Amino acid sequence: MSNFLFSSAAKSGGLSQEAPEPEQPAANSAVESPQVDDPYYQTRLALVARINRDRTANGVGPVEFDRLSSQVGDQHCQEMAARKFLSHWNQRGLLPYHRYHLAGGRDYAMENASRVTIYSVDPSPIPTQPEEILPQLLDAHQRMMDEKPPLDGHRRNILDPYHTHAGIGFAVVGGDLAMTQMFVNRYVRLQEAFPWELPRRSIEVRGEVLKKDFGPYYCALFYEGTIEPRTVEQLNRTYAYTDPSGQPCSTVSPWQMSFDRGRARFRFTVPVGNCGPGYYRMMLWVRSPANSIPYQLVPGVAARVDTKNGIGCAGWVFRKV
Repeated sequence: MSNFLFSSAAKSGGLSQEAPEPEQPAANSAVESPQVDDPYYQTRLALVARINRDRTANGVGPVEFDRLSSQVGDQHCQEMAARKFLSHWNQRGLLPYHRYHLAGGRDYAMENASRVTIYSVDPSPIPTQPEEILPQLLDAHQRMMDEKPPLDGHRRNILDPYHTHAGIGFAVVGGDLAMTQMFVNRYVRLQEAFPWELPRRSIEVRGEVLKKDFGPYYCALFYEGTIEPRTVEQLNRTYAYTDPSGQPCSTVSPWQMSFDRGRARFRFTVPVGNCGPGYYRMMLWVRSPANSIPYQLVPGVAARVDTKNGIGCAGWVFRKV
């Protein structure tokens, strides 16, 4: 993830396709709705348990299972396995956070992905029963854990100490098995029902911090431009992606935020810059301890904001036609 550095003095700065995107993003309630009937639920939990075993062995806290990011991963895996490509992008040109936000997720998410092809006279050489497919998924995970620097992006994502949840997606089509691990940073609960179309003037953001001693730290609206469809050949030539990407067209520093530490509630307004038609992505960072965040500027004292010291925790995708 790229870092951004802004300052002020008494003034204010791994590898990885999906169903057609809806006209409006799904409601965020999908994250917290009851567990639906899923024959692979225990399979997914078993892989999360392996992830947590590896995290614990490396001195990192565990993650919880996340259903929404699993569903988003299933859709992407179905397209990868059916079209025989491996990429973080889908054929519409959307990245993991696009797909996650369009499904209603408002947290920050990072994806690992894997695809294996088995050549056989058997048209269905990969078993799909829950107890039979688990070893295949565990093998894919182990290959990621076995990576060595500097080509160890999947391993670093698995062991990122800031992740709180993980979703497991997979699909089998003939001799192709695709799997995704989508790691989520859930530190805040955003209250706004954000629109799909970019507001004309500003975006009102309100929410609640879920982690003790954390506070909202920084927010930026990035302009990503138009997103073009990609062919299978193009997708198979892709590698890692940059997150966040695009150019910042507006920013909100902590001294422009209102944060009630007692109630852990925050609110602020994100100006909408006129960068042109296409996709925009809003991203929020938090930081701990909250009492170290400069929510008020002191005359004559320099204030500094560096996202290297923050945790990406929330976001949303907008479009401007």
